[in-house]
Amino acid sequence: MPASAPHAAPAAPDSGETAPERSARLTGQRVGGGFTTLYILAIIGVWIALLTPASVTLSLRIADLDPDNKASSLALVAGVGAIFAMIANPVFGHFSDRCTSRWGRRRPFIVTGAVVGGASLVVIGLAPSLPVVLVGWCMTQVALNAAMAALIAVLPDRVPEERRGTVSGLMGMTNQVATVGGTFLVTATGTQGLSMFVVPSLLGLVLVGVFVFYLREIPRAKDEVAPISWREIPRSMWINPLRHRDFAWAFVSRFLVWTGKALLLTYKTYFLMDHLGYTADEAASILSWAMLVLAIGVVVGSNVSGWLSDRLQRRKIFIAVASLVFGAGMVLIALSSSVTGFVVGIAVASVGQGIYVGVDYALVVSVLPNSETDAAKGMGLFNIANALPQSVAPAIAPLFLAIGGGGSNYAALYLSAAGFALLGAIAVAFVKSTR
Repeated sequence: MPASAPHAAPAAPDSGETAPERSARLTGQRVGGGFTTLYILAIIGVWIALLTPASVTLSLRIADLDPDNKASSLALVAGVGAIFAMIANPVFGHFSDRCTSRWGRRRPFIVTGAVVGGASLVVIGLAPSLPVVLVGWCMTQVALNAAMAALIAVLPDRVPEERRGTVSGLMGMTNQVATVGGTFLVTATGTQGLSMFVVPSLLGLVLVGVFVFYLREIPRAKDEVAPISWREIPRSMWINPLRHRDFAWAFVSRFLVWTGKALLLTYKTYFLMDHLGYTADEAASILSWAMLVLAIGVVVGSNVSGWLSDRLQRRKIFIAVASLVFGAGMVLIALSSSVTGFVVGIAVASVGQGIYVGVDYALVVSVLPNSETDAAKGMGLFNIANALPQSVAPAIAPLFLAIGGGGSNYAALYLSAAGFALLGAIAVAFVKSTR
C-alpha cells in the first residue's frame, strides 16, 4: 500500500481500511523490515531491563541481603511486584488508548516507562534492606509494564493481518533473547554491586530511544476519545469473559502455560544451588549457557511457527503442540540429577516455548475485542497472563517443594509445571472464532 503524507486526512469510516492500514497510511510509514527491526529491538530492550533482575539479579540481591530466608523473601518480593505489573499493564494500556498528547498515543508511555523503570532499578541496586528492594521492584514493574503495554499495542495498531504471524514470531523470541542477553550481561558486570542493575536498564533505554525517535504518530484530538478519569481504572481491568469467550480462553491458555514457565524461571537458580549443589557464581555461569540454549530454541521455534502459521492461516494447533512439548521439557528437568539433564530439559522446553510465543500474539489479536479503539487495553489485559503467573508461581511453589518434607522437592515442582502446560493445551481448544 503506498505511503501517504503524514498530514493526510483520516479515511472515511466505510473506506474498508483496517486499523493497521489506516495507522500506517496516516503516519506515512510502511511496516517493512526497518520498522519491524527497530520495533523488535525496542521490545527486547524493555525485556532486558525487566527480565534480567526477574530471572537473575533480583534473586542474587535478595540472597545477599537475606541469605537464610532467600526463598521466602524472593517469593514475597516477586509476588507483590507481579501484582503491580498485573495492574499496570491494562491500566496504562487503557490510558495510552485515550492519550491525546502531541507526541502520540504510544510514545509518551514508552519513553516515560523506560526512564522511570531504569531509575527504579538503581533503587534496588542501592537498597540497604528488603523493604527498599520491595518498593524498588514494585516501581520497576509498574514503569516497565506501562512501557510494554504501549509497545505491544503497536502490533494491532500497525501490522496487517497477513503479517501478524511473522511479526508475532519475532515478538515471541524477544523474551528469551532478552533473558539470555541479560544473563550474559550479568557475567560481564559481576553478581555484586550496582552495575548488574544499571547496565541492562541503560541498554534497554537506548534501544527504546532509537525506536521512538523513528516512530511517528498522529496525535488524536480530544473530541475523538472519551475523557479520562480515575473511574476509568476499574473499566480498564475488565473484558467480559462471557461476551468475549475466545479472548477469555486464549487468556486462560497463556496463563496456564506461563505458570509453568514462571516456576522454571523463578526457581532455576535455587535448583542449581540447592538441588545440584553449585555456588551462586557457578550457577550464574551455568545459567548463561542454559539460557543460551533456551534462547536458540525459542528463536528458531517462534520464527518458524509464526511464518508457518501465516502460510497455513492456522494458530490453535501450534499452541496445543507447543504446550505439550514445553510440558515434556519440564518432566525432563524434574527427573534430572545433573547439569546435563537440566540443559536437555531446557532445550526441549525451549522448542515448545518458541512454538507457543511465535503464534499466541497473532492468535489473541484475532480475538481481541474493539481492536481499533482499545487495542492497548486488550493487549494489556492479555499480558496479565504473563504477569499473574509471576505472583501465582511463588505462592504455590512452596506447596510442591514441601511434598515429602524438607521444602526442596524440585521434582514435584517441575512435574506440576508440566501439568499446567498440559491444561494450557486443552484450554486453547475452546477458542472457536479462529483456526
